[in-house]
Amino acid sequence: MQPSLFCFGLGYTGMRLAHTAMACGWRVAGSCRGAEKAETLRAQGIQAIVFDGEQASPAVRDALAQTTHLVMSIPPDTDGDPVLRLHGDDLETRAKSLQWIGYLSTTGIYGDCNGEWIDETRTPNPATPGNERRLEAENAWLDFGARTGTPTHIFRLPGIYGPEGRSPIDALQSGRARRIVKPGQVFNRIHVDDIAAVLLASIERPNPGRVYNLSDDEPAPADEVLRFAATLLGVDPPPAESFESAELSPFARHFYDECKRVANDRIKDELGVRLRYPTYREGLRAIAESLTDAKAATPPTHQT
Repeated sequence: MQPSLFCFGLGYTGMRLAHTAMACGWRVAGSCRGAEKAETLRAQGIQAIVFDGEQASPAVRDALAQTTHLVMSIPPDTDGDPVLRLHGDDLETRAKSLQWIGYLSTTGIYGDCNGEWIDETRTPNPATPGNERRLEAENAWLDFGARTGTPTHIFRLPGIYGPEGRSPIDALQSGRARRIVKPGQVFNRIHVDDIAAVLLASIERPNPGRVYNLSDDEPAPADEVLRFAATLLGVDPPPAESFESAELSPFARHFYDECKRVANDRIKDELGVRLRYPTYREGLRAIAESLTDAKAATPPTHQT
């Protein structure tokens, strides 16, 4: 039987996984929020279905009947996880071929850890309503997997970066970059391609109920990473702004309030993963090189 992936939430990470799976011969379907995006994805060979999280979709229901592997990347709302709420019964009664579920969560559920190294055995301590809902959604999916006998796994992600608009390099080029400096504050990142690699490794080695941290090897300050990106581009970084005096949104300020170092031994020891981008240096260098290659491949324009 041809493996069939359904991804609730064909966003940045979901799309990267979808294209990786298609390159391996998988059939891929998934949800997005708008009709225009759905048409674009269908042109790429993805069975895209509009799903707004507000009401059940007959097209989703039909697609789940053929799904062998499910990835969930839609965040919970104030009423809980929208997929379990609207399509939990369909997953239980119609998805007879379902072999594996992966729920994409966040390392934010650990809360502030005062810079300590933490692993998956750390007791969660979410500090925001959004992260509290994430933890509740994790438990709801694990309960679903235990009740139905479907291998279900939790993947906790830190900051996600990669090509095509999701890196400090893009922020510098667009003029959006801000160099916020808070001494002692560090966090991990994960390249989007490494996320896809870990998910596929888990599919090959399912371990029902297991929780995995998806992070790189080197937590680092945002200021350090931005300065490295500026060096790759050959530009000056933005002027430094003190965290204490910088005007930041509540979300951004909360981000800088937390400090943790996330260990990733479990994805290496249990899943055999070797990160393609173990630190931000390899990841950003690859993005910069791809931009250089693209520029070199672009024919010059001739003016008359």
